[in-house]
Amino acid sequence: MQKLRESYSNIQRFLGEDTEPLESVELVETYRRYFKPSRIRVILLAESHVYTYDSDRNLPLLPISELPGYPDRYARFVNCLGYGEKSLTGSTRHPNRDGTPQFWKIFYSCCNPITTTDDFAPILGKTPTQQRIENKINILKQMKDQGVWLVDASIVALYKDSKKIPFMFDALKESWRSYTRDVVVSSKPEHVICIGKGVASVVGEDLEKYFPSKYTVIAQPNAFLSAEEHFANYQTYSRICNR
Repeated sequence: MQKLRESYSNIQRFLGEDTEPLESVELVETYRRYFKPSRIRVILLAESHVYTYDSDRNLPLLPISELPGYPDRYARFVNCLGYGEKSLTGSTRHPNRDGTPQFWKIFYSCCNPITTTDDFAPILGKTPTQQRIENKINILKQMKDQGVWLVDASIVALYKDSKKIPFMFDALKESWRSYTRDVVVSSKPEHVICIGKGVASVVGEDLEKYFPSKYTVIAQPNAFLSAEEHFANYQTYSRICNR
């Protein structure tokens, strides 16, 4: 974690008091590393997780027997199953609104052929809670087995209370320069999917340098696109990750 902490210190110069607590950054990194495949085929290069307050981290997660050694504290990060699943904290202090169903659709697409929007039903709200959580656990395991790994270009949250943090792109550039670029390059993936044009504007030159013809840029899942365009993007994830 030492290099992560050094990068964090550099980022503090840009973000100041808006910098997420280091303990939250390290917790998110622990979740990320938990699902790191032994052999990485595809990296999903996203922007950042969501700002996790100290009070968030104080929410304990109930044990998940299928995931031995899994972190036991809440983080606003998709790899934390408690993010969006209130039953996994069992706490009245669980945030009223949390979770990123769009990223679960990405994850599902990385593990399955996608022919209709109904395909996503197993990981969405209409599926009974316990079954949905089991489905999500299986998706995360399957991604790891298939060599698909989620990496955020920024080690710190760039969104706080549903708002962009000032100087977020300076922080994103510094994080990529001092930490994440080495993580991605040293992983030697067969393909990188860059999620979001904003991320691509920062990392695109390096992707072209290190992964020519082996990277794809896809719009953010919450981008202002038609339903048909978003669905086509999910099919692109499926095609790349399952070939």
